[in-house]
Amino acid sequence: MSNSHVVPESSEVGSPSTTSALIHTGLLSVGLSNLFWKGSEISANPDDKVLILAMGLFCLAIPFQGLYILLSRMIREYDSSAELVMPESILRLASICEMVSYGCGITGFCLMLMRTSTILGGTLLFSAVLVILLARAAMVKAYEANQAAY
Repeated sequence: MSNSHVVPESSEVGSPSTTSALIHTGLLSVGLSNLFWKGSEISANPDDKVLILAMGLFCLAIPFQGLYILLSRMIREYDSSAELVMPESILRLASICEMVSYGCGITGFCLMLMRTSTILGGTLLFSAVLVILLARAAMVKAYEANQAAY
């Protein structure tokens, strides 16, 4: 049982919540809408590197966002039974998908905002990077605490 553990209660850190899945659904919507509505600007502005980078980040984020939404639903369904064991690899995959989704989705949105205002886009990008680093540090500490408990 070293490669798996009992799924945490939904109130514990690391357990995907409905709110988190909704946030990723929102990021997915932002990415798709930007790809559909702003993607056509690439052919008109092929030298706009910020636009191309933002669109690339949205393209990178979308599959991870979709997979995170599916995994979080699966994990929440396992939460309803204390006798089922969720493999740690699934929880780790959900965590990776969450970080890529947030990182790429928010950074892509920041770059799109930079096309409107460099100051606003830069401020949002700085705060997004800071939040991602803080979240990652908290997740590592929670993971280490959980490993020490076993």
